[in-house]
Amino acid sequence: MMGSSFCALRNLALMMKRKVSLLLAVIVCLAVVPVQSFAEVPGGFESAGAEDDVFKKERRIFLWDVTISMVGATQNSAKPKGKKRANPDFNYSASGFPYYDSEKDIFDRTREILINKIEEIKNESTEIIVLPFRNGIVGEFRANATAEGKEQLKQLINSWNDLVPGGTFTATCLKQAVDTYFTGDRTNRIILLTDGEPTGDEGHRLLKYISEWKGLRETKGTGCYLVYVMLTDEADSDDIKKVARSNPDEIQVIPPDVNVGDHVFISIARTASIYVRDCFNGKISDEGKGELKLHYTFVDGNEIPDDSEFCFTIEENEYISIDPSEEIEPEDGFFIVPFKFKKSFEEIYADLPHDSNLTLKVTCSKDEDSKLIDITGGSSVDLALVVKPEPRATISWKVMDEDED
Repeated sequence: MMGSSFCALRNLALMMKRKVSLLLAVIVCLAVVPVQSFAEVPGGFESAGAEDDVFKKERRIFLWDVTISMVGATQNSAKPKGKKRANPDFNYSASGFPYYDSEKDIFDRTREILINKIEEIKNESTEIIVLPFRNGIVGEFRANATAEGKEQLKQLINSWNDLVPGGTFTATCLKQAVDTYFTGDRTNRIILLTDGEPTGDEGHRLLKYISEWKGLRETKGTGCYLVYVMLTDEADSDDIKKVARSNPDEIQVIPPDVNVGDHVFISIARTASIYVRDCFNGKISDEGKGELKLHYTFVDGNEIPDDSEFCFTIEENEYISIDPSEEIEPEDGFFIVPFKFKKSFEEIYADLPHDSNLTLKVTCSKDEDSKLIDITGGSSVDLALVVKPEPRATISWKVMDEDED
């Protein structure tokens, strides 16, 4: 009886030992599987960080032109005499600008656009600052983008009532706003809404200041953006457009032929990754093809305008290609960009390092006819080609014979 019990206990011990050994082997197997820092998605990979300066909260500043030209006041005697108006109160005959140009009266429309742009801001942590300006900044409305904060700003904007003659000191006021409100701990975005040419040498000073915009990184940190909204033909400036084209990641221009109320800004992911092996072993494809799925988020607006088309290019390399002529529409938060490898997996595996990634620059550019949408915060993506040895694990255990001690 005792011998039988002893054998049963011994067999139980052997069985427990086998289970422990198997468990240890499984743990070892899991330990050697590489951890992927990018989220896998069908047909490609995407990364976090679609928002520019993703770890910073945003401060959005609206520099609002409130010169009397915004209510159509003019000295042009070919126009009819202006009548007194309310909200804001203004007496044309007593202002020195007694005539009225109805085509230039855009105050109410601009105020409506301003309020709608504030309403579109989704992140409640965004700080909103509205600065009416003419020959100086003449007010400050400030709140966070909560429902209560937006309602407070709406009331302040609608009740603003300080319309008096004064020049358009655009350069002075833009610099003052940047110096006062831009800080390194926030992503700073200033939207300049103006209807006319700057007064005197302000135009020259404005062009010089915008041309040196990149220098703000040294004093205000990364994440300093300017949106220059030209509300009328008088505000249109080829020189400013030229400067903006030289710094498209930080300066955008909305010209007068674009309805700013319908315009949207999006931000695209800064980094992405492709796991090369998956494009050859059947997980994604077995032909060296795939689709890069790049995330975008709305910075301003909430719908992609119709016929918004973009093209993608990749820097010259010997491993992967993207067709630059293929037009891609952003949809449901993503750009889907087809790609194809130029070499076999064996050739790529032999050429590329396994302990680091080859990074290539992918650049996004919009079709010229897509006027109602722009990318802000950078239009290029760092694409990593990941080549790693196939994870393997060896499982082994030893079973003791019954006659072993």
